[in-house]
Amino acid sequence: MFIDLFNRFSITLPIRLVEELETHSKQQKDQKYFLRLMEFDEIIETADFMSEMEGYQDIIPLWTDDNSNYIGLHFQGACKYRISYINHEETDLSPSFRSISSFITKLELHPNLDWDELKKDYPSEIEFSHTELAEDSICIEELNKLISSNELINDDVRCQYIFSIMALTPKRYLDSLIKYLDDEDMYVQERACEIIGFHRYIPAKEKLTEVSKNGMHNGKLAATIALSRIREHERT
Repeated sequence: MFIDLFNRFSITLPIRLVEELETHSKQQKDQKYFLRLMEFDEIIETADFMSEMEGYQDIIPLWTDDNSNYIGLHFQGACKYRISYINHEETDLSPSFRSISSFITKLELHPNLDWDELKKDYPSEIEFSHTELAEDSICIEELNKLISSNELINDDVRCQYIFSIMALTPKRYLDSLIKYLDDEDMYVQERACEIIGFHRYIPAKEKLTEVSKNGMHNGKLAATIALSRIREHERT
């Protein structure tokens, strides 16, 4: 039972979430899934390895594509109970699904799809409910506090916190992300361009144009792509 697995790591989850995993586990035994729920010994081995890596202490891997990529649950921290992808080539622990339930629902509807093919909760093209927006705002506030209160924060950890902030930020508050287009971290600048381009945020056009000319190498390319998406949106 999952409760025994989580007890091994001193993880406490609401019983509702544990029951959702138990029910999904039965579904996975009856049907083949591209994203496979791992056996407990696999989870333990992978989690023990990840626990030694800075930035991974709040997440436990539960699913895999059997290509050294994992889907994990944030069991504590600012992004608690959200679902993230753990890519062995490119680190991005920002939430992609709001909850275990949201991810499992999408997964069971599309058992043959890879992670990239699933429609995610974050970033979102639609407006969330007032309750959901409030939950995400609390998460963003906590992440901002973690960044501002720790002068010795590791650059990689800071980058992951900002990635999460950008993923969670709804379209109505995209203006708060403009500052990241000037960030000294090239990965932050690049991701800011990608998120703003995803939302086709017209007020950022002037700043994106500046980044496309004077930004860092990957920022220039990301800004150019974002501008293309915005212009296409304007035409249609």
